[in-house]
Amino acid sequence: MAKNNKNTSKNRMSDTVNKKPKMKKKKSSLKEKIIIAVSIIAAVIIIAVMVLNIPIIPVERTKDGLTYTEHISIIRWIKELQPMAGTEGLLSADPNSYELKSGAESVDDKRDFTNDQIIEGQFTVLLLGFDEDRSNSDVMMLFHFDIINDKINILQIPRDSFVPDYTYSENGKINSVYTLGDENLIPIQRVVDAVRDTFGIPIDRYITTGCADIVDMVDLVGGIPIDLPEDVFYSYDKILYAGEQVLNGEQAELFVRARKGYMEGDIGRVKAQRIFMAACMEKALNMGTVELTKFLTEVYNKGYIGTDLTLQEMSILADFGSNMNLDDVTVQMVPGEATEYNGYSVWSIHKNATIDVINEYFRPYQPDLSYDSLPITELIESDYYTTDVYDENQDTLQDIADGATPGESKKKTTETSSSEESSYDGYDDYDYNQEENYGY
Repeated sequence: MAKNNKNTSKNRMSDTVNKKPKMKKKKSSLKEKIIIAVSIIAAVIIIAVMVLNIPIIPVERTKDGLTYTEHISIIRWIKELQPMAGTEGLLSADPNSYELKSGAESVDDKRDFTNDQIIEGQFTVLLLGFDEDRSNSDVMMLFHFDIINDKINILQIPRDSFVPDYTYSENGKINSVYTLGDENLIPIQRVVDAVRDTFGIPIDRYITTGCADIVDMVDLVGGIPIDLPEDVFYSYDKILYAGEQVLNGEQAELFVRARKGYMEGDIGRVKAQRIFMAACMEKALNMGTVELTKFLTEVYNKGYIGTDLTLQEMSILADFGSNMNLDDVTVQMVPGEATEYNGYSVWSIHKNATIDVINEYFRPYQPDLSYDSLPITELIESDYYTTDVYDENQDTLQDIADGATPGESKKKTTETSSSEESSYDGYDDYDYNQEENYGY
């Protein structure tokens, strides 16, 4: 028994020696758990950003006629996506080499445009509005964003402008180039080439829309407040009366497309489009950021426009435009006069006056063009002009909102001859009757 007690005593001593006291686990506080979680999330984000910014995606570029491959990051690749280019397609690289004014090489617009920007400091977008059949581009405007000088210059191109070298149509009108231009090019490229070459202005991107889309987009923003300077006649049962009102989508389409009743035919419609543009700008400036973002999202989702603008470019231009005042936007119409060609009424461009407009407003970083620089075909030579009313027709959107119309305050000659009145009347009647099947 004594031996057993001795062994038991040893075992107890051994257990006492080998047995370690238990340590109490310290509970992590909520604050510590949050810090750990945030640290992990931050680490993941840092790693993700590093991966997303690694230049791993090869992209083919063309600059100054040279093609090369550049590796870009995933983030930049997303910014350069062109999600609305499916309707019209992508433009080919501009093969022209553009000379710059002395010192313009160092211009930096500081807005991080993509490498596809043709000339640093400016960005130019061609807007086309189509008829019901999407065969004629009856609204044509060139938007020149002067990024450095915080200005927007808009060139309205009458759809009847005479450009016989760019269309197979017997009337030679620029609105037919989309359908009847160079068969080796996609339709949008035909128009871009015609406008770029005729007016000597590099074009970075395009936007297209149809008349039905205008209806939907105007209704989407709740209408456009406008003060109509005169009654507008579209048909016997579709009349807009002069005065302040809010145009719904259908009325807006009527206003920008009607020309019957205007003494100057299509030029009367160009004036109406100018007034509508000023009203739209005012509407946009009065919309809040949330409302405007919602509108743009809906425009994208519904496919109301086609464009090769990248997501990044849309963001930059939207931000740029939101900081504009109506006085910062100047509108020009291509100088010229109405005449006839092959039995069709067309707009004969006044070459010298057009070159003056382009040099002053649309080529801020390039040398001035000379008379021989552009392939403009004048049906009426300068010595035989019947009018130069539209040779100086620039107005700001604020001027237009206040009631100014092209040529009104800058008229240098008086249109009083009976032959001129007759020319305008024939211009209106002939064109309207020829195209009434298209809803005009």
